[in-house]
Amino acid sequence: MNLLRGQQFDPCLLSSIQEDLLIMKILRIHDPNHRYKIDARQLLHVVESTMHCISPKFSDPQSNYMNSWNVEVFGLEEKLGYTIKKISHEILCKCHENGDLHEETMMLVETLGPFRWDAKVVMTLAAVVSIYGEFWLITQLVHRNSLAALTAKLKQMPKELNMLTIQLKALNLLIDTMIEAANLVLDFEGLPLQQQLLDDDTIVVTKSKMYITVYWILRSSISCVYQIADFRTMKDNQVHSDSTTIAAWTLFSLVYKLSGLCNDLKEKLRTCQMQIGRKFPEKIRDLFKMSHFDNQEVLRVLFSLKNDLPLKDSSLEKYYGIQELENKVVILLISKPELFTSEKIFYLVKRMHDHPLHKEKEGSYAILWVPIPYSQTWSLTDEMNFQFLSNSLPWFSIRHPWSLHSSVVNFIRQEWSYKDEPVMVVLSTDGVVTNLNAIDMVWLWGAKAFPFSTSKEKELWEQENRILELLIDGIDPLLTNLVEEGKHFCIYGSDNISWIKELNDTLKKIKNAGIQLEAVYVGYRNPSKDAENILDISIEDNLSVSLSTTKMKLFWLRLESIKNSVARVEQAAHYSSSLQKVLRLLDACETSNDWMIIGKGLSTDVMILKGREVQECLNLVPGMTEYVMKLGLFSAIRGAMGSPLPVKPCYHNKILPAEEGLLSEETVVCSRCNRPVEKFIVYQCNVTETAEAKQEAKID
Repeated sequence: MNLLRGQQFDPCLLSSIQEDLLIMKILRIHDPNHRYKIDARQLLHVVESTMHCISPKFSDPQSNYMNSWNVEVFGLEEKLGYTIKKISHEILCKCHENGDLHEETMMLVETLGPFRWDAKVVMTLAAVVSIYGEFWLITQLVHRNSLAALTAKLKQMPKELNMLTIQLKALNLLIDTMIEAANLVLDFEGLPLQQQLLDDDTIVVTKSKMYITVYWILRSSISCVYQIADFRTMKDNQVHSDSTTIAAWTLFSLVYKLSGLCNDLKEKLRTCQMQIGRKFPEKIRDLFKMSHFDNQEVLRVLFSLKNDLPLKDSSLEKYYGIQELENKVVILLISKPELFTSEKIFYLVKRMHDHPLHKEKEGSYAILWVPIPYSQTWSLTDEMNFQFLSNSLPWFSIRHPWSLHSSVVNFIRQEWSYKDEPVMVVLSTDGVVTNLNAIDMVWLWGAKAFPFSTSKEKELWEQENRILELLIDGIDPLLTNLVEEGKHFCIYGSDNISWIKELNDTLKKIKNAGIQLEAVYVGYRNPSKDAENILDISIEDNLSVSLSTTKMKLFWLRLESIKNSVARVEQAAHYSSSLQKVLRLLDACETSNDWMIIGKGLSTDVMILKGREVQECLNLVPGMTEYVMKLGLFSAIRGAMGSPLPVKPCYHNKILPAEEGLLSEETVVCSRCNRPVEKFIVYQCNVTETAEAKQEAKID
């Protein structure tokens, strides 16, 4: 039998010095081409799943590649399947030669020289399992498929496998042990920052153990292929011969050898993981305390230690390295794998990707989605949600978020206060955190909020003076048109259908009096099924315009974002009178179920009413048409609410500098009679400066 030949060199009997010489020889052959990038973990999953089909004793790995059978390969001049075929062909060609098993192993090491250690073992295992899978498939179908029967006859394969129980048991056990050893190699290769975080002695000893383990995986792979080749040429009278029994025990001896190596490597790996687990969190914290020339080192440590192409852009169906984010403000969208509800997802796309400023700022910032599940492990549902959304969204996502190091996940949870609710952490072009959560800025201002820093948030509030536009921006074209056309309209919320009907009766009286005032119902916070009933009644009774339940949720999302954002910049409230109005609006929504805000187009002037104030105010309007036409709706309402309309004006006047008077859009109320005032312009001759000075007198 082939397994009995070539035993002149037995590495099992090597001294430590001879083992060191073997390692040196292996390292001289090892010459990795860094352009060759193979997802070894994904390929190993395919190997494990194939073995599960051959023998139910093999566990089917519940990994995150269940629905992804395409192994990702970059840099190879040929297809991965062809490379694996060449490896299997090279091994098979040696089966009938009277060569030395050690020399053949070293030749295989040389063939695999350009690949990384994890790729070496997994590609070799893939070659073995492809040969074994073909053999097993044909033998399983031989009695019920004529093609399989004829193929088995051409290949001289045995008709029955029952007689090969011991050999198959040994073969399956050896492959299982090889897979276990390969997983350990992959685990070590995937350890982050080995050179920086591991003690010198630890890394030297562990790598030496890994090199020997790789050698024995390759050697065992050749022995497996020899055994499969022997099955094809075995005669019936050879099944129970001494040679086949010895061959089986040769495989068992390899199992014993590899099991010992696995135990040793597992112990060394545990030591490495403990050292890295102790030092890596501190490394990440220190990273954000240092100054950097760009954001590359920060992004590499967080996302690119295990994968050179960690980014996925589904819109272009391409994978990228972190270099794609260089010189850009990076928004880390951190959430659960299901991200948001569908309406929020569409709205986020609209605010960032479809925003008018997106093209102008497109090369300046990028969104990177980093999904983190609620539990420590990824479930099948988590993975399916991620795969679906990451293939649909127009921004970057982490390709293999389940591969993020636990220290990175813990850092995000602890240092960035991620509590399973979506956050947007902003990194500047030099890797500095400029905002721990910019999500409210994004909901409110979209791409206009660039560069999404906390200082920009304060600046936006200082500049913000259009409350109505802030409330409804991007929610519904109808609302946008009301603002752009400069019409008077009111937005109101309530969960009381009787109050809503009474309000709409009043609004009809206002319209019948010839006063134009559109009304839009936006529901209430945390709507229940009653909201849909109210909508149905509104449509049936032809009451005021109502938003759909989806758009109502977006309105309240914006209102909640306003609340959160204001809470962060409340110390800057004195900078903006508009911010003070927002605070009054939030108070109205918090303290009353029935509220209203009245405004006109892009004007900065609004009225905020709550509870009984709404009806008290609007009931006055139908009887004051003349004053509305003369003074405007706001002036008339404010006057009516302040005191009865005077029979004669009080003629009180106030003179303001021209700059202040002309630039002010707000209605001014008389300090004596509490009535709205009219504007006039007066000219005064300045004798001392011999120049005219224009001033504005406001006389009621």
